[in-house]
Amino acid sequence: MGLLPWLPLLLGLVLRLVNLSAPILGVHSWRQADTAGLARNFHDQQLPIWLPQVDWGGAGPGFAETDFPIYSYAVSLLYNVFGVHEWLARALSLLCSLGALWLIQRLGQRLLGREAGWWGALFFAVLPLSVYYGRTVQPEALLLLCSALALERGLAWGQSGRRQDLALVGLGLGGAALIKVLPLFWLGVPLLWIAWCRYGPRIWRQPGLWLMALLVLAATAGWYSHAHQLYLQTGLSFGFWGAKAARYSWTELLSLSYWGDILLRTSVRGLAVLGLPLLLLGLALPRRKPEEWLLPLGLGAVLLAGAVAPSSSHIHEYYQLPLLLFACPLLGKGWVQLWRAAKPRGQLLLRLGLGLLLLTSLTVLSLDYWAKENPLGNPTWALAQRVQRETPAGKPVLSVTGGDPTLLYLSGRKGWLQQPEGPSAPLLAELAHQGASAVVGSWDWIENYNPFPDGPVKTQLRQLLNAGIKTTAKTKPDYVVPLPLAGQGPKAP
Repeated sequence: MGLLPWLPLLLGLVLRLVNLSAPILGVHSWRQADTAGLARNFHDQQLPIWLPQVDWGGAGPGFAETDFPIYSYAVSLLYNVFGVHEWLARALSLLCSLGALWLIQRLGQRLLGREAGWWGALFFAVLPLSVYYGRTVQPEALLLLCSALALERGLAWGQSGRRQDLALVGLGLGGAALIKVLPLFWLGVPLLWIAWCRYGPRIWRQPGLWLMALLVLAATAGWYSHAHQLYLQTGLSFGFWGAKAARYSWTELLSLSYWGDILLRTSVRGLAVLGLPLLLLGLALPRRKPEEWLLPLGLGAVLLAGAVAPSSSHIHEYYQLPLLLFACPLLGKGWVQLWRAAKPRGQLLLRLGLGLLLLTSLTVLSLDYWAKENPLGNPTWALAQRVQRETPAGKPVLSVTGGDPTLLYLSGRKGWLQQPEGPSAPLLAELAHQGASAVVGSWDWIENYNPFPDGPVKTQLRQLLNAGIKTTAKTKPDYVVPLPLAGQGPKAP
């Protein structure tokens, strides 16, 4: 088959342009709202990169323990030039995703040959997880770009030994580790294999290699140490450490449903179903040179790294996104083998299978992702517009949306986040004293992805807020209740 060099990039671009101007809604909007909120606050407050400010800091400064916010800060620089528009953040993600695609193609070519590299890039261009997180407002696309840079330049360094290639490996690995800590493992393992392939037992006598690793570790430790100091000062965190992190329920690893869910999600959203047998074929085919082992090693390392934080890996599908770095070249290898072995009728079937994979990917994207970004009829979007109309700008609100900051972000408000069982009369009086203008939320949902069931918690919250809800508004599916409540005077200083 004739290979057009630019086709994977073009196809990847077209698919990632869909809903480029969509508001922060849909799958993992809470993560996107946090990322976009950091960017907006960097821009509005002209904050330095080492002071990430969240929207849910209450009446305090709002500085939080976060990943290194290089993506949000870069978005804020775009905002400084063009104004605050979410499509700019999505466009930055899109460019990072296309850069990762180009590097994955080069990675596949170095390991497996020109054809396999091209097909691997084509699969990366169209698979659902790659497309969706290649234009969301979160740092995953930048993470994949840094990771692909480390792997592709790692192979180049393994062949040439050039210092500039090793420096780029360090840049990619360091960037990925600052964005997420886990790449230290799932990139470190294949990169160590590359070094072993080059040096063998002499790997321990390579000061340049270990200096690069030490610098990456020092930068990562330095940032997260600083971020933890912010947490100790404000009590605000993305939840990395401690009992409240809810990331480390290792008993989940003993559950068949945990592994079954990840397999199902990876098969459907990651590989569009038909990519799974291609991946298995690519793994089963013999390896012509030792460096090819970095692909199965990388796949295993990503799965093991996810097992370190099983709760997060189970809930957040983008923890499986890095699998595509290693899977897509193997998909390309499997495809090339099938194509070369097929007779004309078999090649026709392969073309049909490729069309079916693309159709599956588009169906998953349309139903699971794109449709959920439409603001028309979206209850979170409707409530955000109401909060904008009915609360004063510049004054904080109490958002009864659990840990989901989407409503705060969309309404352009800062304030506090509470679970539905959290508000009480003394708490509301205290928050009113601190400047809170209203309590906002929905009777139908807690987080925008989590329904609010009937029961004693909802009954208790209704009884608490009824004093502030006009009779004509008591049947609405959401609420914006001014503070202080009727019968509560402001708390004395």
